[in-house]
Amino acid sequence: MAYYGTLKDVDELMSRYNIIVEKKDVEKKDEEKKDEERDDIKLVNDRINDDVIYADLKKVDNTFKHIIVFTNSRDRKENKTLDNLYEAIDNLKKAKCDIIPELHVFVAAKVDCDDDEREIKIEDDENEFTIKEHSNTDTLIISRLGVQGEDECEHIVELLQDRGFLVLNPIRYAQLASNKYDTACLLQKAEIPQPNFCLMTKEILNDEKLYNQALKDVNKKYDPKGENDEISVVVKILDGHGGTGVFLIKCDKLKAVLQAIFAIDPERQLIIQSKEEADGGDIRVHVLTLRDKQVILGAMKRVKLGKDFRSNVSLGAEAEPVKLTKEQEEIALKCAKVSRLPWCAVDIMPLVKGSNKKLGDNVVLELNASPGTDGISEVLGVNFVNVMLSELTDPSQFLIQRKVAGYREAVEITFKDGVTKTYLGKLDTGNGSIASVVEVGDYKVNGDKISFSVDGKQLEFDIVEKSNPKVGTETHERYVIKVDCVKIGLRQMKDVKFAVIKSREKSTNVLINRELLSFLSYTVASDETHILTDEIEKINIV
Repeated sequence: MAYYGTLKDVDELMSRYNIIVEKKDVEKKDEEKKDEERDDIKLVNDRINDDVIYADLKKVDNTFKHIIVFTNSRDRKENKTLDNLYEAIDNLKKAKCDIIPELHVFVAAKVDCDDDEREIKIEDDENEFTIKEHSNTDTLIISRLGVQGEDECEHIVELLQDRGFLVLNPIRYAQLASNKYDTACLLQKAEIPQPNFCLMTKEILNDEKLYNQALKDVNKKYDPKGENDEISVVVKILDGHGGTGVFLIKCDKLKAVLQAIFAIDPERQLIIQSKEEADGGDIRVHVLTLRDKQVILGAMKRVKLGKDFRSNVSLGAEAEPVKLTKEQEEIALKCAKVSRLPWCAVDIMPLVKGSNKKLGDNVVLELNASPGTDGISEVLGVNFVNVMLSELTDPSQFLIQRKVAGYREAVEITFKDGVTKTYLGKLDTGNGSIASVVEVGDYKVNGDKISFSVDGKQLEFDIVEKSNPKVGTETHERYVIKVDCVKIGLRQMKDVKFAVIKSREKSTNVLINRELLSFLSYTVASDETHILTDEIEKINIV
């Protein structure tokens, strides 16, 4: 594989996007377990083994109060994903879900915002929405492809990422997946099978040695002195989508076509890939990557029509159900993980068996950070957006953007029944205990219940478990409860475990453990305090 142009070193790509790729192979079990039966669910979601999680297509659930969409068009007839969103909300109403989200749609090219420390006002030519008290646990951001290149819209999405909202998908990683050459470098770094490739620019084309070496790396049979009329390659623009900007051409005609392209646009960059023997179209796998697990939301096989070698549904290809092999499952999950995209579509092309022994039975064609929903809902037999929303009901699993916090911050705890108090907290990345700690003064234990007073209001909680931390040479027994919500800065988490103690006998009231910091995606600065919150003193509890 050839690397020519601005990205001579694949590691440069990794550092640019702050990506660490794990090369460790997926652990395989000795025996596959039997497929789990689903009465009215199509074979597209049959499980291959218990290591792989598929979405429950029967489930209709939702946790979001608001869904904000940035897209190219609000016309439901031409925007299938938006149409699916509206239909999904109707389905939530029919299912009588507890929370029915409000949908806010903004056209990326027309959007603007006013923001300050506490409030973001978003508006375009038709809609307006102000984010003030809305939390990162109840508002979903869907950032479609049209956001990229629209500076103001990108800025808004980045502000929302910074606030800790779940964004599908984050700008940085979406930009990587939208560049086919960067994606190919990422896949190569992760040792994921794909067609041989090289970057093609005007400079490479005009350097005979570089040009010949590039094509030789794409296909070792390429002969600079021969006619090459039997060797075909696939040429793609780097930012194409939906099958546009892709063509198949024989190598003996390639140079003339490239000369024409670069005459029109000298700055254009292309990726050239080897043409592999496809075994009847390709497969698109939608994967949701959460903090502690990955879920395959659905898959479909796209069968090309006529003589067109492309198999994009948007170009007229037919979508049909498919049962993924174990290898295809593992490839899809690994691709989604290294992409860092919460919602990723992985395009896998099965190869004619034995056609390329080096690559194996499957290759990855590309990753999609803004996958359309054309075809997938029809193949699944249910609304795809409902499938995804039903898997996004645990905010503690959301992958949100990292942010720096001080080692001391104000911590707001909502215990229950709206009773809220703000304490001085220590954020301790070295604390791996099962729960964070809060001092509450005197408390009473009665069986499996514990009660104490907060600002004169008596509260009672279930004891969910006990912890026995070792402090010095002594082991302490602590009772663990669940509080309704914890907020640090502008990010919050619901249903958080806290160990209750009378007094910490420290300079802070609250100790935040590593797990909660991870859920909030805070990185702690060891030499700064109150980066996120106003400076406060320790509350006198005892």
